[in-house]
Amino acid sequence: MPTVAFYGDAAEWSTSALLHSEPLIERTRLHAFRIRPHRHSSLAQLFWLAGGAGVGRFDGEPFELVAPCVAVVPELCVHEFEWGQDCDGFALSIASALVHDLRRQLGGQAALFAEPAVFDAGDDREYLHGLFARIDDEYAKSRPLKEALLESLVRAVAIWLARQSRPTGTAESASRSAVHFERFSALVEARHREGWAVADYAKALGISPAHLNAICRERSGSSALELIHDRVLLSARRELAYTDKSIADVAAGLGFSEPSYFTRFFKRRMGMTPKQYRRRSGTSAG
Repeated sequence: MPTVAFYGDAAEWSTSALLHSEPLIERTRLHAFRIRPHRHSSLAQLFWLAGGAGVGRFDGEPFELVAPCVAVVPELCVHEFEWGQDCDGFALSIASALVHDLRRQLGGQAALFAEPAVFDAGDDREYLHGLFARIDDEYAKSRPLKEALLESLVRAVAIWLARQSRPTGTAESASRSAVHFERFSALVEARHREGWAVADYAKALGISPAHLNAICRERSGSSALELIHDRVLLSARRELAYTDKSIADVAAGLGFSEPSYFTRFFKRRMGMTPKQYRRRSGTSAG
């Protein structure tokens, strides 16, 4: 089964957001309205169907898609679609770092992005269409505080989805690896500024580094180190865009012993230096 990044082209991601938005018809028409089975290792997707219909298959299970509805496709979920030629809406791809952040904020509804689902919009059709349309418009343009607004809009969508879902089960019903992964995610949230290595997280969980890596790859498709780096990068992006801290202070606050190490880390992940990113953010701090 193909495991791809974002349609095989990471360059399509906006450099000022942890997401990608596009009209649904663009990609479906390009592939003759048939999206073959594939999965993504570092992102989840939301499909807003405002008009038309289609059929989706998520991890082998068929789902009927009838407008208006929102389809949730988790990370590593094998999915395929057959869309009608009258389909209308938006496809929203959300990077794993932002997915994990949203799950943490949703608390008891964190499992929302863990399982595929389709939600009928019901009376909220205009509200949801407005949210997805504004996300798409904001994504396509360069405006001050773009990333802040995009994250707020995506959070509003996530809250709506959480309100539609049933309460999640208890930890007793989860697998052992799922419990370890959730504990690891919480530790990363709490300790990512302290320069902890994979071995430090494994020790805190009472498992070996190799076991921790296996769990992370099973649950997210990424290694433990990649997930740690994702969270460090998310904090770096936010501080560069929304604070007036010096780059040296941002680096020190994230556990880097030298600003040069931080600059190399950031440039390797973002394709630009922290200074260049701050300028492109379009914020007052920049």
